[in-house]
Amino acid sequence: MLLTLALLAVLPGLGAAQTLSLFSDPKAANIGDVLTVIIAENASATNQTATSTDKSNQAQVSSTVPGAGNILSFIPLHSLQSNASNQYQGRASTSRSAQLSARITVTVVGKKPNGDLIIEGSRNLKINGETEAIFLSGTVNPASVAADNTISSSSVGDLQLEYTGKGTLTQGARPGIFVRLLNWVF
Repeated sequence: MLLTLALLAVLPGLGAAQTLSLFSDPKAANIGDVLTVIIAENASATNQTATSTDKSNQAQVSSTVPGAGNILSFIPLHSLQSNASNQYQGRASTSRSAQLSARITVTVVGKKPNGDLIIEGSRNLKINGETEAIFLSGTVNPASVAADNTISSSSVGDLQLEYTGKGTLTQGARPGIFVRLLNWVF
């Protein structure tokens, strides 16, 4: 009893609705609470397309009389023949794979009417001139939060996850402006 009174005196910000207990649940449940999201995202996609077209046209115009031949042969281009042909073959294939593993601590910034928590957080790292940033937002069902106050990214609803990098290595891997211009035009 004396310990509880001492703690209440030290923590004057606790209201009547909040109670201090040595057995309280550390899981995030209110605005301002933090929780850790364990990001383990894998994505891969493959797409293949093949197109083939073949088109052929023929036209022939002439005036012939049986037994007399082309009676209008004195008119230039009167006997007209035309052939047109068009062929096209195209193939395309794309393949993409991505994997991201990280841990990020986010803050509860709101609460939905159904009790789900709205979370948001970012993490910026600068290592050897390279800046890496992770931004995460989404919604979490409080029942999905583990006892150690963590949740898997696969359990975050409306997940918005952005991972960016900037620095010397990123710039070195990026195509030059001339190549980007040619890629944009063609």
